[in-house]
Amino acid sequence: MKTIAAIRKIRLSLNGLVLFEELLQDTRIQLLCGLFEELSKKETDFEKIYISYHRFYKSMIGINWVEYLVQKLFDTDNAFVALASGSDNEKVNSDMMETAARDLQIIQTLAEIKPGDILSLATALFQDQLPKADKEIFTGLLWPENWPVWRWDLPDGVNDQTEVNDLSAAQWLRAIKSDFLKKFILQTRWELNVPILVDYYRKVGYGIFGTYAAFKIKESCKKLEGVENPDPIRVNNLICQEREQALVLHNTESFLQGFPANNIILYGNRGTGKSSLVKALLNEYVNKGLRIVQLKKNQIGLFPELVRDLARIPLKFIVFIDDLSFNDVEEDYKHLKSLLEGGVEARPQNVLVYATSNRRHLVKESFVDRRSDDVHAQDNMEEKLSLADRFGITVTFLSPDQETYLKIVEGLAAQNKIRIERDELRQRALKWVMMHNGRSGRTARQFIDHLTGELAVSKN
Repeated sequence: MKTIAAIRKIRLSLNGLVLFEELLQDTRIQLLCGLFEELSKKETDFEKIYISYHRFYKSMIGINWVEYLVQKLFDTDNAFVALASGSDNEKVNSDMMETAARDLQIIQTLAEIKPGDILSLATALFQDQLPKADKEIFTGLLWPENWPVWRWDLPDGVNDQTEVNDLSAAQWLRAIKSDFLKKFILQTRWELNVPILVDYYRKVGYGIFGTYAAFKIKESCKKLEGVENPDPIRVNNLICQEREQALVLHNTESFLQGFPANNIILYGNRGTGKSSLVKALLNEYVNKGLRIVQLKKNQIGLFPELVRDLARIPLKFIVFIDDLSFNDVEEDYKHLKSLLEGGVEARPQNVLVYATSNRRHLVKESFVDRRSDDVHAQDNMEEKLSLADRFGITVTFLSPDQETYLKIVEGLAAQNKIRIERDELRQRALKWVMMHNGRSGRTARQFIDHLTGELAVSKN
């Protein structure tokens, strides 16, 4: 059982946090500290104790208190975290590591506060000091022993290794965070958890980068925001794409291993799996430190600031620009050329650009350009046509012929466990093509989705 003195000690010690002092700005921690203050006042205000307790309880519905505090440590973004997560360990001196350990020791005392500790203190106060006039009020559900309790329980254990083969990026991120969280909590002395924190920051990331695997830029504030449920597609879902995949996967693996790698332009007809392949990379390599940031064409001007922010994060980022092309009056292509190659500021080694396009020449070229009376018309035309050359690798995606299309359909049917005669499957797939968008991987996927739903309905 905690005493009033112990509560005051915890509350005072929190003001001694140094590296993790931003935790004191957290709403739930402030509510609990407010409850501590009410419990330790010389003149007890029983109504305020009741109200403060229930305010904190309401903020904790569905949340585990111990896990919540550790999650706050994982999600924080401060100078210590940025240094500790980098590859240069010498930047974090022994004094900083000792200060971090001291902070964790303080935070552990807060984590060890149980609902029973608070209720025992409140019950003792109410029994000893409650005025006679108030005894008729604080009965039944208002008596401290009958107040609701928030969750406070320790995890059962830690997985030896999180399996990644069948997990999407979002699933892997949740699983690995859960493993780190359990390992942290089960350590009896949290001051010894500094290496676990550092390992977490390096493998998973910190701040928003430890919470999400895919990102986009929010239009209203031009800041990164996480994508809650990125596409779970895997490379093996993309059938008859072996040549294209080999080029992209080899470059990506070289990038993730810290070797030289190229920006890539994926060019081809619509529905051939260009965007799907880029999105599948996230689910294949999230455990290797890969993250994806989707950038719209009209946001290209934000690229320099974006990469400066990403450069300090100990992860690898693919900036993904989908359906890239420019008309003849747009000037953003000039900015993109400079950013890809030739700018004063070098692209950081942890950032690549992968773009998709339905057009071989990314900038529209008209016959007017060719007939222009501009003395330097040829130069202007060459400038427009050279944008694709700034990407080190061009991967061409061809529309499938009929047999390839049918192989894609058969492969997807097998993956979706569709049991239907091969001849019937092929005939229906060809009929679907005639009524819809022509042969492509996308058309095959749409046919399989339709067939899956149709068979499920008929079965029921």
